[in-house]
Amino acid sequence: MVYFLNEIEHKYLTLNLRPRIRQNPVPEELRGWNWHTPPLKPYYDVKLPMYLICSQYCPSMRDVYLTMVERVRGEENFSISLGKAIHNAISQAIKEAKKGSFNSTPPAHENDAINSAVRQVWDYTLALCRSAYLKMRSEQIYASDDDVVLTSIPFLVEHRMDGSLLGCSGIIAVDCYDYMRNIVFDVKVGDLNPKMRLYTTGYALILESIYEIPVDVGCIVSVTFNGNKMSVTKDLHYIDANLRSWWVEERDKKAEIVFNETDPGKADNCSRTCIFRSYCL
Repeated sequence: MVYFLNEIEHKYLTLNLRPRIRQNPVPEELRGWNWHTPPLKPYYDVKLPMYLICSQYCPSMRDVYLTMVERVRGEENFSISLGKAIHNAISQAIKEAKKGSFNSTPPAHENDAINSAVRQVWDYTLALCRSAYLKMRSEQIYASDDDVVLTSIPFLVEHRMDGSLLGCSGIIAVDCYDYMRNIVFDVKVGDLNPKMRLYTTGYALILESIYEIPVDVGCIVSVTFNGNKMSVTKDLHYIDANLRSWWVEERDKKAEIVFNETDPGKADNCSRTCIFRSYCL
């Protein structure tokens, strides 16, 4: 399943990432629980959605202005629809698995390509959840069923959080938080990109601001489809001081645009898949 680590990933986590984190810890001022002091303290009284802070597809950041100032709604394209469907399928499949329902079927979609992709990720998720559950059940024969579920599928999915302490929207939903290994996950449909680490960084800061526990490890999960074949790739990373500082810079730059209601203008190299493209032509 997209949130289970394989043997190689476990070795990388325990023998590479964890030692690096202990040798080079995050500075205290960049922990989310210090939201009330600079540099984490929001400079502007603006609440931004996490996706606007972390998205990098508009070079001029005009998407922030159009969304927050002009209140424009982007035009949903196939990529957006597919991404929403995959996120929903993963979270719903895990919820079904936690109820012991390993033979349930996914929701149907009108688009055949989306329907096929959802079916693949649904079956894949349920199969690995069932495998983890049965393995734990055989090892912990005296444990209650609830205990087996909580330890074999240790994931909070679509966990709702209040991001307002750090200048984010009142409701933030993290794709997955592994409470056994203290890892925050974010799923992306498409190829991996280092810039995607901003999302896990933002979620880690929000978790720290609310629960006051350190969250040092993030994982971007890339899901891609080629016909009836699905590929899952993970990017395990240390949410270090550089990533945290970068996230704060992005938040403050974009909050300034909204606070001053400044239109940054059209980007010179506008993406053809941008949901606001029709407003910039």
